[in-house]
Amino acid sequence: MRVVLFIHEYPPFLFGGVGIFVKELAHGLANMGVDVTVISGRPVPWKSEQSSILDNSQDKITTIRLQYPNLPPRHTAFQVVNNTKLKKILERIKPDIIHGQSGVSFPAMISLKKIAPFIVTFHTSPLKNKVLSVDSIGKGGTFGDFFNGVIGYPFWEYGYRLEYENASARVAVSSSLMNQLSDEMNVKDGTFEFIHNGVDLKHLDELSLNSFAEGRATDKPFLLFGGRLFWSKGVMRLLDLAYLLERKYHLDLKIVIYGSGPLDKRIIQRKDMYGLSNVILRQFSSRPDFLLEMMNAMCVLIPSPFEAAPMVLLESMCLGKVPVMFNLPYAREFTENGKYGILCDNIQDMALKIKEFYDRGSASQFEMQIRSFARQNYSIEKTAMAYYELYKRVAN
Repeated sequence: MRVVLFIHEYPPFLFGGVGIFVKELAHGLANMGVDVTVISGRPVPWKSEQSSILDNSQDKITTIRLQYPNLPPRHTAFQVVNNTKLKKILERIKPDIIHGQSGVSFPAMISLKKIAPFIVTFHTSPLKNKVLSVDSIGKGGTFGDFFNGVIGYPFWEYGYRLEYENASARVAVSSSLMNQLSDEMNVKDGTFEFIHNGVDLKHLDELSLNSFAEGRATDKPFLLFGGRLFWSKGVMRLLDLAYLLERKYHLDLKIVIYGSGPLDKRIIQRKDMYGLSNVILRQFSSRPDFLLEMMNAMCVLIPSPFEAAPMVLLESMCLGKVPVMFNLPYAREFTENGKYGILCDNIQDMALKIKEFYDRGSASQFEMQIRSFARQNYSIEKTAMAYYELYKRVAN
């Protein structure tokens, strides 16, 4: 079977987690013997002359990169600038399936679906993002949050709906997102299906071993957050959590925040306003460095008020780390209602449960249970097999 994965961002030219999902899936499918081609973009200064196709093969995957102007919205620029090239490339490849991602498949899919069945994986909910953006007003959110979630909502909703209508199959990355989108688009049950994201365990273990060999374990426990510093990721709540842990419970427990984004300055301002000494801010670093921090962390914090299937959650669980989240549909889904994690009702409850976990001391047995569960359920092999079965069904 010949499959084309279609995405404007793909490592090393990356802006978000969707590109990581595509990379993991590409490797999972290639290891099964599927002929995989990734058609992706490479952002360049907008005045640059558009170059010819960059085509190389590595790790059993053919990667075709098309340059596009590095101007937002990048996903649209990628498709519009390369519209003619995309059709010629696909006519040459003759794929059995084209697999695109939500928000970045329209408008290209309108013409490309004539070449092969086009399926779309949906990674988030425009309506939930809008609601959260409205809620961020006056609570530490930025104009960027408002612009993307509220002003941008009609465009995201329009694109998602057309992707839904023109796709041969529609996949959500979690059951909770599938239910959310079904309600949001007012479609009947069974129109969407869900396939969980997966982790390339072999690659994760190789990176982890290399990181551990080069690094040194810390002698003091700490909590880890990694992600973009947007209000929707719940990062401002971490400052309230840090305040409770330090001032109410007097714990010698640091919160390490990895990431960058529009809330950089506000986080520093609130940290200074609270007079906190237990918050460490770090910019994005190399993946091995971040994995080393993850392996050394006591817990991984995911304080988002909404997620679909965050890769940081799946990777941390596959490493045996304890995830701490709010008691939300996605959190219950991926931890079997909290059996393999710590779920909290609010920030006060989160601080209390972290204190209780800290006071109990060693959690090696709990961590081994989380690791075993996650590796059985969230491996890229399982994800790739589910997509392969879907491809066969749609292609026939």
